[in-house]
Amino acid sequence: MELTQAIKALELAGRNFKLETQILPLSSLNKRILSEDIICQKSLPAFDNSAMDGFACCLSDRQSKVIGTILAGDFSSLSIKSGESIKIMTGAKIPNGADFVVPFEEVEGGFSAEKIVLNKEYQKGQNIRIMGEEVSRGNILLSVGDELDSSALMILASQGISHASVYEKLKICVFSSGDELKEPWESAADYQIYNSNTTMIIENLKEVGIECSYGGVLRDDKDSIRAILDSAYDVIFTTGGASKGEADFMREILSENGEFIVDFINIKPGKPIMVSKYRSKNRDKFIVALPGNPLASCVLLKFLIIPFLRQLSGASAHYLQYISLKNTESFRKKNRVEAMLGDIKNGEFSVVRGYTSGEILPIFRSSAIAIFSQDRCDIESKDQIKILPFKSLWGKIESNYIN
Repeated sequence: MELTQAIKALELAGRNFKLETQILPLSSLNKRILSEDIICQKSLPAFDNSAMDGFACCLSDRQSKVIGTILAGDFSSLSIKSGESIKIMTGAKIPNGADFVVPFEEVEGGFSAEKIVLNKEYQKGQNIRIMGEEVSRGNILLSVGDELDSSALMILASQGISHASVYEKLKICVFSSGDELKEPWESAADYQIYNSNTTMIIENLKEVGIECSYGGVLRDDKDSIRAILDSAYDVIFTTGGASKGEADFMREILSENGEFIVDFINIKPGKPIMVSKYRSKNRDKFIVALPGNPLASCVLLKFLIIPFLRQLSGASAHYLQYISLKNTESFRKKNRVEAMLGDIKNGEFSVVRGYTSGEILPIFRSSAIAIFSQDRCDIESKDQIKILPFKSLWGKIESNYIN
């Protein structure tokens, strides 16, 4: 399967997946996905108010007498007529009859002035924040699928909204496989390797706000595998190193009770990947089998699987967004689709060279990925290329990030 086909297949598979919803308090909403539109109940601003400390005046006057003071939060409804002005503080309600606000520093006598003499022209509405100029009552403030952050929560608070409906979090479990693997807390012989892939998966998901759990070793037994696939998870990860028996059992069970969405991708690194939709007795779920080589597994997770998980979580902004940077050094690649690690420095992209898909350190030395099509073989110094930073940027519109 070609990379573009795999991307589209995953998007189509995720469209009909729906999570349950829950209502949470404001303090628990950060990084959650809205399951309802938020409608403006109170216009922003809620009333015409002063944008600065000064004097509220009438447009017809060149001079006027200060008749009072309005502080922010005052409830009294004051008004002025020609020849009158009112001292007003930032955020205070504009009195009836006032057309603009003169800042203290533009008036002789400043804060203590009792008489206002204007020395320049002012426009109607100058230094006044008009009711609803940010957003008017009845308009949509936030939409289904929006990911809530500190600025979104500030909007909710400004509306007096203390609770909101969000999608429940995806239930994800990560399993390891392979007789040669040892956990980091175990002793390993020379011929054994430590299980770093599950740590890589779990921590990568945490970095983008996706919670998951570790399920241990996937046993080479059909009944055990079926029991795990029938468990109450939305997504189950496995990572390579599977024995032939286990791989055969997994494929057999998935063939009987599901459909393969992605089965092998024509890309270097990362060809042996499998994503399947599985029908269990609890609910439909997705099985993601990543390659055993850690670098290949990490690369595919970052630019292919995490966007898919964001879509499943209900986030409307699940499309990766690229940035365009200058390439620092000319290089030539083979005639194939290739994801290349690199580092962003001083606004330019430097490819990390000479690694294999089984290595780990190149990931540590990198901060971004550049994906090149089969036909793009010669990349020159100072070429503008599309980059996917590890600290991903998300958008609601699909972007073509392949060079």
